[in-house]
Amino acid sequence: MKTIAIYGDSISTGTHGEGGYEAMLKSSLSLERVYNFAVGSSGLTRKTPVGMLEVLDKNPVPKDAELFLIWHGSNDWYWGSGMEEFSHGVKEAVDRLRAAAPTAELVWVTPIYRFECPDGMAQAGEAYELPNKNGYTMLDYYEELEHSSKRLGFPLIDMRRLCGIHRDNANLYLEDRVHPNRAGYQRIGAVLDREIQRFCIY
Repeated sequence: MKTIAIYGDSISTGTHGEGGYEAMLKSSLSLERVYNFAVGSSGLTRKTPVGMLEVLDKNPVPKDAELFLIWHGSNDWYWGSGMEEFSHGVKEAVDRLRAAAPTAELVWVTPIYRFECPDGMAQAGEAYELPNKNGYTMLDYYEELEHSSKRLGFPLIDMRRLCGIHRDNANLYLEDRVHPNRAGYQRIGAVLDREIQRFCIY
């Protein structure tokens, strides 16, 4: 595998943690090219700013990509995407990428620990426990990704469980209780490397 395409939010843009995980992944997987379509503050649905579906509307899918790495869901919680809208969005995104590059692998990464006040709400809290303005916790989006993974047949990288970032060590691995710092990205990069090599045939 020499070429991958990333679709994600600010955790994937490289603007945090001294460059994020892209360079780590490029080195560990010996990649020649990385297309990075990540947009800060974005989610999957069109209800979020420049969400992934809008990115797909505006940017041709790279047909030479051998792997699509999608990391969305966290900002759908923040902005309050509807669950039916989110479910349909997952299917639309997967269908469009597969149609453009039928032989490419596709993996989706689950949201990590986050402590913040979601849009339109008055109180901050842990995203996996705190309902957003539409009454959904991050766990609801996580569980929908699990359901979609089974329904549509793509693997999940369960970053929530595997990276080991939680409330008691968040100050060590997150810059602001949302975005990873360098140490956090080192944990994330190791998980991505291991799981991509486990899931992908190349």
